[in-house]
Amino acid sequence: MKLKIEGPSNFRLIGISSHENDYRMVWAVNEQMKMQFTRVDNLLVHHVKIQADMEFSRFLYHDEDRYLKLYLISNRCPDGFLFPDVKNLDFLLQVTGEITDAELRELVKKLKSVSVISAVFILQADKIRGAGDVLQSNQ
Repeated sequence: MKLKIEGPSNFRLIGISSHENDYRMVWAVNEQMKMQFTRVDNLLVHHVKIQADMEFSRFLYHDEDRYLKLYLISNRCPDGFLFPDVKNLDFLLQVTGEITDAELRELVKKLKSVSVISAVFILQADKIRGAGDVLQSNQ
């Protein structure tokens, strides 16, 4: 059985390039941005072509004051990529909840100041094959 979600996605997506491991990346973001990302269950995705499940590390920061959840998800695992369309990105930051374009740009600006991050991009989830289905079920 495959979960299919209809309708618009209610999250925003940011792509991040960093040569650090996930735990070092999260530590740097937590330190420099005064956030509290914590490890949660890996994102499990079934890859049809290789007939195997792939697991991607995932971290959560819950901003209870603003009703926002930020999931930092690795785009790589030993078996491949979560989204091969964006192989140049090492991590994805999924922002769920109400956030304005200005607030999203400010978040990107702050992420760019983190020493272990080399590049940050605002992405359109509907332009990345499979992103809507996989990340919609992530919430």
